Amino acid sequence: MTWLSSSFFSNFFRLLYPRACVVCGDVLVDGEPFLCSVCLSGLPLNDGIDEEADEVLANDLGIGHLYWLFRYDRASDFHKLVYAIKYRFNKELGVWAGKMLGERMKDISGIDCIIPVPLHPKREKERGFNQAFMIGTGIASVLSVRVASGVLKRVVNTPSQTGLERGQRADNVAEAFELGDTACVEDCHVLLVDDVVTSGATIRACMMELSKIKGIRVSVACLGKSGSI
Repeated sequence: MTWLSSSFFSNFFRLLYPRACVVCGDVLVDGEPFLCSVCLSGLPLNDGIDEEADEVLANDLGIGHLYWLFRYDRASDFHKLVYAIKYRFNKELGVWAGKMLGERMKDISGIDCIIPVPLHPKREKERGFNQAFMIGTGIASVLSVRVASGVLKRVVNTPSQTGLERGQRADNVAEAFELGDTACVEDCHVLLVDDVVTSGATIRACMMELSKIKGIRVSVACLGKSGSI
């Protein structure tokens, strides 16, 4: 197939199935990869006003720092960004959003590697990928660090945290994680990556294991941070 015919079929396919904004559903134009310009400009980005609250939360979670891209609210259409990654299997969107977060972190120094919050193998097989890994891959490409996906393992296939109360969330993920191969992160500053931090229960459960590693320091990055914490 020649380049001309390939381009023709690509344009014809786009005409039949135009790309849509993952937030509002409007048709995207050239230069708009996943969000339209209106939604991108309206994304409730982390503007730094929560720094004091983030520091308190980081101390409570036992981590060095919390980095997040936008304020997450299930009542807002912007929650569809995370939904599209997880449930519409949009891996490319996960990497793109991770790069956006990474760009806002690129002046941060001292991160040695990234650890994605793992899915249980059964859940990952059903979904086909781990959304935290895709987000972490995007961040890693900007920060020029490695992704260490075998350090932490999810050994309990817990139900979704969606709809659970704070105490239920903590119980749901208690003892859900175990350590894997940790030699590669000893004495390292790692960035634990998840899609959304809501109650902090998942991060706490991960920290129960990661804190056992010699000399490790942990910071956390996520796309969305709930306004409830």
